[in-house]
Formats: sequence, structure tokens, C-alpha cells
Amino acid sequence: MTRSAMITMAILSVSAVASPGAAETVAAPAAVVKGHNVVHPGSGLTVTVPKSATYVGSDRFDLYGVADAEIEVFVEAGADKRVKKLYWIQFESYWPSRPELKYNYSDNRREQHWGTTVWVSAGPSATSKPTRAGSDTEHVRAILKRAGYTPPEAQMNVRMVQILDDPQGTGHGRHELMFIYGEDLATTGKTLADLTTNGEPNANWAPMEKALVERAVEAFSVQRK
Repeated sequence: MTRSAMITMAILSVSAVASPGAAETVAAPAAVVKGHNVVHPGSGLTVTVPKSATYVGSDRFDLYGVADAEIEVFVEAGADKRVKKLYWIQFESYWPSRPELKYNYSDNRREQHWGTTVWVSAGPSATSKPTRAGSDTEHVRAILKRAGYTPPEAQMNVRMVQILDDPQGTGHGRHELMFIYGEDLATTGKTLADLTTNGEPNANWAPMEKALVERAVEAFSVQRK
């Protein structure tokens, strides 16, 4: 698999990778959205997005029979409701019935943000790329569609993950908080062809990635009780 394909899969596919199990009973979303704050009582966390963002919806679901996933989505969009910026917040934990499973983000870039270890990956991608049935990406696309929003043709994405039960910062654990920040690639004047060569990110992508990650970090703030 090419590096570009791996980045795309990491950002736009399910973060829990395991064989499907029996369906679990899914509760209603636990997070409470208050303006631009997402309050999640179970984790004791409050996530804040910019005041320029609009809340478009949430979903909680059994992710492939292995994890309990809850998503909150905000966007910035034009009058035509085409998404310019995406703010995707996801709380996810493996089901107790799958005690053998753990997330592993140790192959992502390790950084320090919001007072903790964060595992970062980024890359450009086409939003028309088919996604795995039942994936978290499929649920986000459905949230956007229900709210009448249209993704851009191509998007720059940053995925940032905190492992909530990993105080040592090893990249392994069973409970995660994931952020995905996306921007319409068209606003840069670049295309996917400009940023990739033979399917791989080229020299044009590196300086754009650094600035994008900086904007992604600024887009979210995290408070703990």
C-alpha cells in the first residue's frame, strides 16, 4: 500500500480495526452540545470549537461490533452549504465484551497538545472516495447529508487522537478522543494532482501540512474537570 493510501485510510476509515463481533446495544448520545462546547460527562471533557462553526448533528453507533462510537459534527460553509471547514469530534471505546482489543497509534506522529500526548496524521484526499459500509466516515457523511451540507470535491484533513487511558503516552489503550479537522482544498488554489506524484505526497504537500496541523490544533480546545 502506498503512503498516500495509508494516510487516506487512517483519516477517512474506521479508527477501530478488528473483526466484527455481535451487535451491542447502543445508548443515546452522551455528549451535550451547548453552543460551541461539547460536554462529555463520561470522560469529564469539554471540547470547544470556533464560534464561526455551525453545529450540524451527532450520532452514536456500534462500530463494526467492536466499539461504541459517538460523533459530533460542526462545519463552516458558504451560502450554498458546501463545506469549507469540518470539525469532527469522536468519543470511542472498545466494548467491554472485547477486552482483548486495544488501539495502536504508535505509527502516527507523536505531538503534545492541550496538555497531553496527541497522535497526528494528515493528508489530502477526494471526498468522493468510497468508504467502508458502517464506518465512522459513512456516519459523518450521513450527518452532513441530513443537514443539507455538501462536502468539497477534495479536502485536506488532520486527524488528532488522544488515548484517554494512556497516561504514559504509549499510543495504546481502549478509550480515545479523536478530532478530524478538514478544509476545502480548493481554497488553496491547489489540486490533488499538485500535491501528489504517483499517488504519493510530493514536495508541495510538506509546507502545507505543517500550517494545516497548526490550524487544526487552534481549532479545538479541551478542558478537563
